[in-house]
Amino acid sequence: MAQQKNDFSEHMSFEFLELLRKKNPAWRLLASPQAPLVSAFLYKEFIAANRRLVAEQELVARLESFIDRLSQGKSERVFPRTGREYLDDWANDEHGWLRKFYPPGQDEPYFDVTSLAQKAIEWLLSLRQQTFIGTESRLITVFELLRQIAERSEADPALRLAELERRKAELEQEITRVQNGQVAMLDETQIKERFWQAMTIAREILADFRAVEQNIRDLDRGMRERIATWDRGKGELLEAVFNEQDGITQSEQGKSFAAFWKFLMSSSHQEDFQDTLDKVLQLRAVHEMGAGRNIRHIHHDWVNAGAHVQETVAALSQQLRRYVDENFLEEERRINQIVREIEGKAVAIRNDPPREWEMSIDGLAPDISFPLDRPLFTPPRRPEIIDDAIGAGVEDVPAEALFSQIYVNKERLKEQIDYLLQTQDGITLSRIVEHYPLELGLSELVTYLVIASESPQAVFQPETMEEVSWTDETGKKRTAKMARIIFRRA
Repeated sequence: MAQQKNDFSEHMSFEFLELLRKKNPAWRLLASPQAPLVSAFLYKEFIAANRRLVAEQELVARLESFIDRLSQGKSERVFPRTGREYLDDWANDEHGWLRKFYPPGQDEPYFDVTSLAQKAIEWLLSLRQQTFIGTESRLITVFELLRQIAERSEADPALRLAELERRKAELEQEITRVQNGQVAMLDETQIKERFWQAMTIAREILADFRAVEQNIRDLDRGMRERIATWDRGKGELLEAVFNEQDGITQSEQGKSFAAFWKFLMSSSHQEDFQDTLDKVLQLRAVHEMGAGRNIRHIHHDWVNAGAHVQETVAALSQQLRRYVDENFLEEERRINQIVREIEGKAVAIRNDPPREWEMSIDGLAPDISFPLDRPLFTPPRRPEIIDDAIGAGVEDVPAEALFSQIYVNKERLKEQIDYLLQTQDGITLSRIVEHYPLELGLSELVTYLVIASESPQAVFQPETMEEVSWTDETGKKRTAKMARIIFRRA
């Protein structure tokens, strides 16, 4: 506690705050004359929409349209500069409110709001006048966290067992009350209060992802600077970089992110979260609060944000690999140089070889022969030719069948499978049909089977049978019984 108090005192010293006011992008944003424009636009395009990457052309057009709406009814344009100039100004080192970069394989620059700019905007959001302040739910959260700390840090089995018995007795009492018809329910105020706090924490998690990604990006930048100025051995540099990577992985932030990512990528936890969230959003008190699409799919936004963090880590590993490959090429050139020197010396003494030195080899390459490499004998098949006369047809056959063919979009079915696999490790064909019912009947089902036979990630389980149902063009329900097929994430 004393150490934490000293850290706060140092952080809140006049000298540190003076330096923070000049260097911190969040403070510069709050003190900028453009703060209303920057905060309103960045909140609308990135934070409220839960977007992370926006192309330059699209963002420039949106900013121009945003400024035009602000200038309506006024004699002159409120902000005279172009949208591109504003974006470049917000992304430079002096401001640091946007990050401008080129994603892999893209020729057009993209923008993303920085973590410090988001922190300043979130602070502005906290200044709004709330209809009520949720003190009860936060107090319950504090008690629950303290109870978890006390229970999970207790090493005495007797005390742990006593606590579990107490909780068991409370559950049995509650079960008895429910069986007697005494069901305790939350009122609308308590529901709104808890939902508001849960969604606030959910949005804060997205902001934390940007902070984690920025920390890894700072490590990547520092590593590039070290590589550019390093004049000692390669092993020393790699050891220093790996120590920093291990420090991030083993730090409290790294362990927390790893545990969060493992929990988030569990398909059972995702389904449980989605089912629970759907039930909560159907409550009348929550529906009146106006929870929209961003809240309904917040866990998908978590997955996308976490994927960006993983891509940043992959870029860091790729930079290390490139550095190792460059040194490998230098070593390979040195080996080739030594080989050429040996060849030159051999040519110089070919007419006058040393008398006391001899060497012989059986061959320049090993002679390996495998019996099974030769194909087995297969007798040729003699074709059977039927010499029958073919007469011209005279029947009037209807040709409607030639024009009533059914076309199944195979690529669209693959996209549906890939979309469902974004949130889970594997899914059966029957679950896919539940999400996307068969519109073309048996032809569409056969196309799924073709995709499964061509995909290395598809698994057939003949010992387990499942049923797939659809409604044909006559309105009759059809059912196909087939072996279970499981599509897995690549």
